[in-house]
Amino acid sequence: MPRSVDPTSVSEDVMTGDGWTSSLQRSLGRLVSTSSLLSLARIAGAAAGLATQILLARTLTASGLGIFYSVTSLAAVMGVIAALGYPGIASRFVSRFREKGREDLLAAFIVHARKTVTRYAAAATIGVLAFAVFWPGLALEIRLATAAAALAIPANAALRLNGALAASFRQFALAYLPDTCIRPFVLLAGLMLLIAAGVAMTAALATCVLTVTFTGLAVVQYRQLTRTAPGADGSAASPPSRYLRVWRREAPPLVLVALFTFFFADVDILLVTLLLPSAETAIVGLCLKLALLVGFAVQVAHQVVVPDLADAHARKEHAAIHGVVLKAFGFPLAVMLGAIVVVALWGETILSLFGPEFSGAKLPLLILLGSQLARVLFGPSVALLSVVGAQRENAMLAVGALVVLALANVALVPAAGVIGAALAVVLAMIVWLGACAVVLARVSGLRTDVLHLAFRAPMESARPR
Repeated sequence: MPRSVDPTSVSEDVMTGDGWTSSLQRSLGRLVSTSSLLSLARIAGAAAGLATQILLARTLTASGLGIFYSVTSLAAVMGVIAALGYPGIASRFVSRFREKGREDLLAAFIVHARKTVTRYAAAATIGVLAFAVFWPGLALEIRLATAAAALAIPANAALRLNGALAASFRQFALAYLPDTCIRPFVLLAGLMLLIAAGVAMTAALATCVLTVTFTGLAVVQYRQLTRTAPGADGSAASPPSRYLRVWRREAPPLVLVALFTFFFADVDILLVTLLLPSAETAIVGLCLKLALLVGFAVQVAHQVVVPDLADAHARKEHAAIHGVVLKAFGFPLAVMLGAIVVVALWGETILSLFGPEFSGAKLPLLILLGSQLARVLFGPSVALLSVVGAQRENAMLAVGALVVLALANVALVPAAGVIGAALAVVLAMIVWLGACAVVLARVSGLRTDVLHLAFRAPMESARPR
């Protein structure tokens, strides 16, 4: 490795390979964090995803693009259901068994979760394939696209489970990058190769490319994780029956939480479709997707601290939990405030890139960004609810928030249109976050909202040492 021109200005260890690497890592560590790096990777993936949507819109008919959206959403939702909530409890039990040094129970949990998800994913795939083949009146293109999407269900479920396990082992790149960053680029490259080869693009063919992409990423993620995770050979001993009962009781309710958390945009778009013309529904959908894209910084920041929260809770160190929570505020708060300022100043110009019909949607976009700012201010209360074992309460709150979202849309959209739809999202989000904060305080005595932390810091600094 080339040495510095002035070797007296640096220490010898920095000039060696290992020393230089560690020094660089320390320097970068001062500037960036895991959550910010993953968020930047997600933004790169979102850019590739946007390019993919433009490519599909230009090569498919409007009907074909609609079929593609419908069947791929079906595969994603069925994948969440097939995962049966095990991704939601992974961090809790991985941390508990590692804290106790019970590698046997950790291996048993991983093997049991994988076998259970595999069975449900197979059943879901067979069910959707049967629908594609036997449902009367479906056009051939819809049948082919639905069948292709059905084959992606196991990969969707595997990516969710193994991603949650990887995050529990603090392998965050392995947890988040395959689906959020690598998949959009691979899909875009695959579609571009087919188009360059002169292949006529159809919804079924595009779905096949996505299915192959999902499957390849799921296989790679699985193989990488099994190098470090216990029970890699699948031969772990059967877990005690008391743990099986706990897992089977606590995991399934988290399916509702996952659907609300990760498919909120799809649910809301379906609701407003019943209440708005298609053009205004498109405006709501675009603004919501843009807001959630920026809000991914919040999601990553909260997910990154889940293992630390789980470890602190397992050791019953509540003071440490508050320190971990503070780490989840800085980067997402800066991102959200920056996004709000940018949209407030140049919102019309940004939205006009998607077409002149979207240029007047700055106000609903700002409102929806406000819903994501609320997530920052309430902190990782939702993630901490799962850590403390309040899965049923978490599921009930998610269902309640969906009801609020539906009622708010019915009440506000007919009178206020797109603005009403944006306000409905903010109302549902605040009700959900507020209820989560109240339940968390009642079941654990913990609070993660910014008001509590703002008052707690001065009190601790004033406390005698």
